Amino acid sequence: MASTSAPALDELSGARKTAILFVLLGEDVASRLLQHLSKREVARIAKEIAELGTIDPQLAEAVLQDYYLTALKSPAERGGADLARKLLAQAEIPVSLMDQLLGPELRPGEEALGPLLETKPELLARALQEEHPQTAALVLLHLPVERAGEVLAAMPEDAQSETILRMATLKTVRGEVLGEVASSLHERLDAAGSDREETDGMERTASLLLKLARADMKRLLDALEPDHPEEVEQLRSRIFTFDSLILVDDVGMQSLLRQVDTQKLARALKDASAELSERFLGNLSERAASMLREEMEFLTQVAPNEQEAVRKEIIDLAIKLEAEGTLSFSAG
Repeated sequence: MASTSAPALDELSGARKTAILFVLLGEDVASRLLQHLSKREVARIAKEIAELGTIDPQLAEAVLQDYYLTALKSPAERGGADLARKLLAQAEIPVSLMDQLLGPELRPGEEALGPLLETKPELLARALQEEHPQTAALVLLHLPVERAGEVLAAMPEDAQSETILRMATLKTVRGEVLGEVASSLHERLDAAGSDREETDGMERTASLLLKLARADMKRLLDALEPDHPEEVEQLRSRIFTFDSLILVDDVGMQSLLRQVDTQKLARALKDASAELSERFLGNLSERAASMLREEMEFLTQVAPNEQEAVRKEIIDLAIKLEAEGTLSFSAG
């Protein structure tokens, strides 16, 4: 293998310097250090080590000296993504811009996914098709919602329905299960940090479905409903909240209002946001809007269970009108 030239230390990436350091420290020490790194970091360092040739002695000495000086620094003097985010936050930089600069901040469990976070959705979808649906559900639950939605959309329709159901009903994730997933996906996943991690699969699945096109979301729910009505009902209750009605188009809102009693609507809108209330009031005639306002002012309070029942009735009616083509939700 050809000898590696000796570039200046500041010309090397962090991964390349780490790779050189690990080679100099030897297999035993390097293997122990690797256990403390994420799967993504291990993959990057391994790639750099594979590309290393003979290390120039002067470069080796510079890397070791740089490591020694860095190790002497207190944690407060060291850089890193966490420090970068803190500094950007103090400068009032939006989180969206931080993510563009530094990459998205990972949730607990996402770091274990390593290279999967950088795999093209189509390739990952193809790999998951060959796995058990429970495995696919486990992976998608631990991917960022945006990426999980892209992967799900790239899977065949029959696999989508089964995977969604598994995601919605997955309650806990055991460390050994994640270990098996890591093995089945060529060790691209790592075991979870704790032996048992509680997962709100239903909530996470609802968030993922909201990222899909509305027609695709409806198709998946309709396909699951005959055999799994309870799970679909729980998903719908998280997807179609009363606040969702702010997205209803004007024609649909007027159709909805024609079928809802004023007293029920007043109870549903009690303590609702001003924006949502105005969305309803704005689609009523001046006289009907005045009557609704009076009814809302007359109500001193509404029992939570009573309001929940009335709101659900209105939401169900909106879903029914959407299915009939009378009402539509705007994107949001």
